[in-house]
Amino acid sequence: MPAASADRRTGLAWAFAAALGSAGFVIPWKLANEAGDPAHSVLLLLGVAALANSLLVLGQRLAAGSLRASGLRADLGVAALLAAFTLFGNVASARAIAVLSPALLNVLLRAEVLLVAVFAWAMLGERVDRRFWLGAGIALVGLLVIQGHPAEIATRAFLTSGAGLAIGAAACFSMLAVVTRRFIHAIDPVVVNALRLWMAVALWFPFYEAPRLDALPREQVLYAGLAAVLGPFASRLCLMLSARHLAARVTTLASLTAPAMTLGLAWLLLSDWPKPNELIGGAILVAGIAIPLLGRRRRPDPPIPGDEIRSAAGDQSMR
Repeated sequence: MPAASADRRTGLAWAFAAALGSAGFVIPWKLANEAGDPAHSVLLLLGVAALANSLLVLGQRLAAGSLRASGLRADLGVAALLAAFTLFGNVASARAIAVLSPALLNVLLRAEVLLVAVFAWAMLGERVDRRFWLGAGIALVGLLVIQGHPAEIATRAFLTSGAGLAIGAAACFSMLAVVTRRFIHAIDPVVVNALRLWMAVALWFPFYEAPRLDALPREQVLYAGLAAVLGPFASRLCLMLSARHLAARVTTLASLTAPAMTLGLAWLLLSDWPKPNELIGGAILVAGIAIPLLGRRRRPDPPIPGDEIRSAAGDQSMR
């Protein structure tokens, strides 16, 4: 159907925009955690992202001519749940990247594509067909080829203490996608993204001692702020908007293009030409992603709980 096809294209566009933000996130995040305490980097990351999202909400309300919040109860509940996963996921990734390279962390975080499929199947009843598993498997092979020496990378991953933290972060980020997909038609994604970030900031303080802002290294503030704009603000918001149109597993599968996009950004901004294994791995990765995204689906996923809210109340797009 033309309408369904357009809806799918819109969802994929948001998903690939999220991948682009994720591609640019890892390098400043690594530099921020090298410049200062990873716990402080998390606070900066969440705070800057929350501020950016709040300004977006305010701009939307002013443009609409109303500051009245509608549906705030649902937004608050979902945001609180997302905030917990946000905090734990970012703390785990900050600790992991202190001992892992950005490339290895990027590969381990891509376990999210498998975890989302499993969680969405268990919690939302989303069907996972053989085409998806085939495409995901090929894409993961492409990721390993991009990094070079797959056996060595696998060995380092399991022998490094940061690997478990990275997988834990991937599990938390996977739950963000699944919870968002579950409630997407009952919430305002922009408002929820702002609320969940501010709640994550509030949850940070019971676990850590507040730093003196004037004592934070300037480089840490700069790089954490840049990572915040690219990652939890832009990339996560695009993922939430994508969830309006696509199954959670498909949205996350599209995010696997992030490492390949990173290669392109490195060449464009740093004149760093990709190595042969990176070009080959990128081609394998794109081929794997194309299998489930371009293949004709035999039957649609079952409607997720909450879809009836959409038909009753209308499409609550970015209010």
